[in-house]
Amino acid sequence: MTQSTGTPISILILSGVKGDTRRYRTFHPYEQLRLAGAECTLSHITDAQLPTRMANSSVVILHRVTYNSYVEELLQRTINQGGLVISDVDDLVFDPAAFQWIDSPDFQDPVRAKLYREDMLRNRTTLERSQALLVSTSYLADQVAELGQPAYIQRNAFSLEMLAISEDAYAHRKDSPGKVVIGYASGTPTHDQDFQIAKPAVKHVLERYPQAELWLVGPLNPGMDWGGLEDRIHRHKWIPWRELPQLQANFDVNIAPLVMDNPFGKSKSEIKYVEAGLVRVPTIASPTEPFKYAIRPGDNGFLAAGEEEWIDALCLLIEDKHLRRSTGKRAYQDVLERYHPAERAAELVTILNKINQDVYSIPLWEQLPDVEQETSQKSEHLVISSTSEEDERSPTLSQMALYNARYRGLRTLFMQIWIYFRRLVSPVIPYKKKT
Repeated sequence: MTQSTGTPISILILSGVKGDTRRYRTFHPYEQLRLAGAECTLSHITDAQLPTRMANSSVVILHRVTYNSYVEELLQRTINQGGLVISDVDDLVFDPAAFQWIDSPDFQDPVRAKLYREDMLRNRTTLERSQALLVSTSYLADQVAELGQPAYIQRNAFSLEMLAISEDAYAHRKDSPGKVVIGYASGTPTHDQDFQIAKPAVKHVLERYPQAELWLVGPLNPGMDWGGLEDRIHRHKWIPWRELPQLQANFDVNIAPLVMDNPFGKSKSEIKYVEAGLVRVPTIASPTEPFKYAIRPGDNGFLAAGEEEWIDALCLLIEDKHLRRSTGKRAYQDVLERYHPAERAAELVTILNKINQDVYSIPLWEQLPDVEQETSQKSEHLVISSTSEEDERSPTLSQMALYNARYRGLRTLFMQIWIYFRRLVSPVIPYKKKT
């Protein structure tokens, strides 16, 4: 693919973090752009070859890259040579005013809290220094509007590897007659308060329906007040994402509660609906903007704003096996139609074309690719080679430490070392709760 000026287009996607957010916002768009036939490279802010990679790139997309003098130099150099700099943000990690809404045990550590606030300010500066912003939800688009940069919505989606793993998980799911599993997958302890939204309704249906069970995945604290129902609550530790579909395929109902008046909750994407839909499991979710975008109530899922609505939706699905299966199948069909990498690929190249048009008054490409044709030719290969577990493990802790020592200073490095070891000992020496 070449630019409208005849120059070959090369896109660089780089992240400043690791984890699922990096996977959804860098690895998946990387796959999407390759499906579209674009020349695309993945990198991380710690990459020693980054200056050269950026110098050879027409478009640079930064995901959660905290600002420092090194980042400023790279961005300015790219812009000066006519390149396009876009920041990608999928959470309120740029708004220090929202810090008060974070509910996580390790933020009771004053060192962790102080450094996170500093990082929020640095993230904000990176967004301000960019020429445009990619966001995962309409809510985030509204929140970044005050930064004065145009925002474009590119919603989270699944990858071809996720699809293949989910199809296999569904094919090998275990049928458990006489049992209905309500499942909730939590990636971090910050979802404790979200689970409380659905807890009264879940407790009600466990008392009402002896066949109902609750499966909790990840570091969630469900509390102790279950009144003798504990034997029907099954805990599963956090598991790697490649293994998660095998467990989710055995859910009968997936729940995705969020605190509606929490800005962090509002900014979350609808990915829990997508993940469950891939294994044909119906979702009941809080009616945030992303879930309202994804779910047609009573058709491909359910929305529940209060306890009574949660109870009604849970009762409907527990009592009617046919409804569970038909709703799950419609969720699956919807996810394939609207969240498939090919669909997102077409959308992403259109967005990038528009951004370049808005910034430089010329489109990025003279002719957009036929993504459907490109996908049919490349998808089988990309399932195997798009990204790997090794990509996800990179960079190492030592590489991150060296980068931070060089570009953020020893103070930041020592703070991060403290946070790392404080987390390790937290099971023995718990964080002190705020009074």
